[in-house]
Amino acid sequence: MIGRFQGRRGRYGMMGWVLLVIVAWVISACAPAATSPTPTPKPTEPPTPEPTPTSVQVAPPPGYDPAACFQPAVDNDRMVKFPPKPPPYKIAVSNSYIGNAWRTQMIQIAKAYVKQPHVAPLIKEFTVVSSGQDVAAQIAQMDNMIAAGVDAIILNAATPTGFDAVIRRARDAGIIVVSFDNIVTSPDAVLVNEDQVEFGRVMARDLVERLNGKGNVVMVNGVPGTSVDRDRNAGAKEVFSQYPDIKIIAEVVGMWDDGVTQKVMADLLATRGDEIDGVWVQAGTVGAVKAFIDAGRPFVPIAGEAENGFRKLMAKYRDQGLVGISVGQSPALVAVSIQAALELLQGKELPRVISVPLPVARSEDLKPGVNYFPDLPDDFFTPIKFPSCGVNLTPEEILAESAK
Repeated sequence: MIGRFQGRRGRYGMMGWVLLVIVAWVISACAPAATSPTPTPKPTEPPTPEPTPTSVQVAPPPGYDPAACFQPAVDNDRMVKFPPKPPPYKIAVSNSYIGNAWRTQMIQIAKAYVKQPHVAPLIKEFTVVSSGQDVAAQIAQMDNMIAAGVDAIILNAATPTGFDAVIRRARDAGIIVVSFDNIVTSPDAVLVNEDQVEFGRVMARDLVERLNGKGNVVMVNGVPGTSVDRDRNAGAKEVFSQYPDIKIIAEVVGMWDDGVTQKVMADLLATRGDEIDGVWVQAGTVGAVKAFIDAGRPFVPIAGEAENGFRKLMAKYRDQGLVGISVGQSPALVAVSIQAALELLQGKELPRVISVPLPVARSEDLKPGVNYFPDLPDDFFTPIKFPSCGVNLTPEEILAESAK
């Protein structure tokens, strides 16, 4: 009995040893194989960066002084600065109305200015498009410019309002919008202009002074719905309202055009000529003077724009009673606006609302070759230079350009 038990114990002991061997073999088979140490990778050279365009260096023209040129307007709300972009740039002008000499000359000045030695190297592509007084058409025009990837849009708007959304779209695309002349209300646009309310005041003050504070005045306004027309009219009426003996006996629309103004003035002279003591004309002043000449009526004091023809006529007929003031809304504002866009694109800080000084000449101060040009067309606008802004164009450079 005992022997049988021991025999059985011996058999189970041998089986346990065999089992241990098998388990050890399984464990060793499942264990990860030994590997040699992974060599440390050799350091590599940093990747060569993609080449970036270098800044284009141009020499500023004599007299260029950005601090003097880009003066903050009275209503400037803040300074603005944009991330710099390397030149050259794609610049587009979006113009609305094209039906008068001022707009024609403005486009000629824009084309002449971008060819100047201190500007041309910074411009890769320059376009000008005119839409007329159709706000929807001008907005579509601007959307096309945004889609084309321009860097800046120089805007002369059909109306002050209605452009906020498209200007936001331009802003979101990284495009700078500089609005001049007929400026917009959008807070996202940079504004470049003369003080149009003061423009109207200056003209009205001179007329009141020449009338000794008493008389009947005709007002010839500009293109209805524009900020310039609105502001000049408001400035003039502010002054006239201070003089009870100054009466506005008629307001007509001259569209800032000589032909239109001549017609409406001729109609007034035919019906109320004896009542008119002075004329306040936003623009188209040559037409107003010619209406007096054609009607054979004595001249009265006239406050008008800076057309070359008006100043030539004042110089010619000054001794016959044609006296007054000529205040200029310079078509060279477009060049100042282009220069402002170039500064902003290069990362410079400027006021958001920029005011350019009013160019003024009175009949007593006219000098040929200085503030009027006897050999140039009547509809040429005389204030064409802003030396502190880098705008020093000659009449010959301007007139050589197409207005299309």
